[in-house]
Amino acid sequence: PELELGGDDMASFTTAESDSVMVIVYLRNCKNLPAADLGLGSVIPEVLGPVKQVVSMVPGGGNSTSDPYLKAKMINTSNGIPTEEQKSTVMHDSLNPEWTPPFRFKFQMPSSAVSQTRLVLDVYDEDNFTKDDYLGSTILDLKDLDISTLGTEQFQILSLSDISTGDKIPQAVVSLSVQVLTMEEYENQLHETIYEYERWTPTGGWGSDYPGHLLPTDPGRWSNEDGSKFGMDMADVENVMSEGMVSVDHWQNEGGWVYGQDFRQKTWKATKSSLHFARRREWVRKCHKKV
Repeated sequence: PELELGGDDMASFTTAESDSVMVIVYLRNCKNLPAADLGLGSVIPEVLGPVKQVVSMVPGGGNSTSDPYLKAKMINTSNGIPTEEQKSTVMHDSLNPEWTPPFRFKFQMPSSAVSQTRLVLDVYDEDNFTKDDYLGSTILDLKDLDISTLGTEQFQILSLSDISTGDKIPQAVVSLSVQVLTMEEYENQLHETIYEYERWTPTGGWGSDYPGHLLPTDPGRWSNEDGSKFGMDMADVENVMSEGMVSVDHWQNEGGWVYGQDFRQKTWKATKSSLHFARRREWVRKCHKKV
């Protein structure tokens, strides 16, 4: 079944909160990805089996490119139970995409499960009218990290492989860092959430200009977390910082686009269909309690 997302797409294993940690994966960049979109010197897609379409695992050349994004999940290696899959934002027309600021995947799990957990990342190329192309995968066993010091980011450069053959994709890598926080540490870093909206038109594609993309009936380009306030500018929907809190971060894009038919709807789809003419994504800024 298609994954449905509400306001928070954080994935978790079932656990008592007092025994929980938050594992945050900061996606930073990819290098030398295969090219999926046709162009001079690009590769030709081929269908392998009834489920998955992949591209030849050769770096692109000429005008070839991709529109890459990543899907992430954690798998408990002792019982095989996975978290829900999360999706990054799409970076268009790039074989060397960078997420600035880093895109964050967040996973809550028992502290005892961290050493038995594997991060699985799959890279895809977004296509508007056909099935998204598979570009490669990588894994990271959390037991290989030094998690003795909670809160410290640990940086990793991971090679991509083709899971259908097990072969490494030449020079293709994903760069990321991993941070493990206790729930108390995580909750002391409160997050304010707002949403950005765009509408699709046959002549202009996706955008939020008015006039141009937005309809007269659309409530605005931005909303606060519960949708009770809309506006054309981010400042129109920001909360005034509550007493005892201080903002320590700029707004950061926290999630990929999710799709629907109207800006006011409550349930959004992770995958676009031909009936979806609206989309939104989450922006977050981090706040700390004053000491």
